[in-house]
Amino acid sequence: MQTTAEKTVLITGANVGLGKDIARQLASRPETARIYLACRNQDRATAAKADLEAKAGRPIFDIVLMDVSDPGSVRAGLAGVDGSIDAVVMNAGGMGGKTPMALTADGATYMFAQNVLGHVVLLETLLAEERLGEVAVFAGSEAARGIPKMGFKRPSFDSNSADELATVIDGSYFARGKPDVNLAYGQAKLIGILWMAYLARQYPDRRFISVSPGNTTGTQAPNDLALPLRIAAKYVMPRLGIAHMAGPRSSVHLL
Repeated sequence: MQTTAEKTVLITGANVGLGKDIARQLASRPETARIYLACRNQDRATAAKADLEAKAGRPIFDIVLMDVSDPGSVRAGLAGVDGSIDAVVMNAGGMGGKTPMALTADGATYMFAQNVLGHVVLLETLLAEERLGEVAVFAGSEAARGIPKMGFKRPSFDSNSADELATVIDGSYFARGKPDVNLAYGQAKLIGILWMAYLARQYPDRRFISVSPGNTTGTQAPNDLALPLRIAAKYVMPRLGIAHMAGPRSSVHLL
């Protein structure tokens, strides 16, 4: 049985933005004993670790190389993590890179793989191995219910069947028309939220939480948006006070 001074957390996308600030905040709490920074880039992860250790004054960070768009990378990274994880923060995601609707080697769009598939592999593996201690948090998005003013239609499905949801995963949902990348993003986040709700029913002894952080400064998520939306998200919205700042005024409560 772990004491209150032995909490362990794994955070995906932990080298920048929300993920990094969550790590900073949790490191300030004496009950947090180990934080795994799950990142896909070694150099950026190393820089983030050094910065976090300088701010926290505690050498409690370990780097786990993990690209959530690649299930094999997720499994390999998780294999290097010893023991159980009290809290998992599934923060990595975004607009799917430069080719969001292209298919990965596993047959999913990069959009879906980056936001959902890798996290499914991560969390379901921990659950199957009985290594999730208390809570899992999934970073959702307002796009899951639509943001008309920013060009994100409300995701909707005709049947809500597994077959129909599968067309989102492999991109065939848009087979008869031009892919709507913003809609695909909202669909992916919606499916992720539905998955978390399913797990909450299956494992009532643990907490499964979906959150919508909104537009947040410091994140790389807007980098792949169309230019007008990218400018609005990164520069206009913060100046208008409608973007959150990842920093000392934000607060994280997990354990």
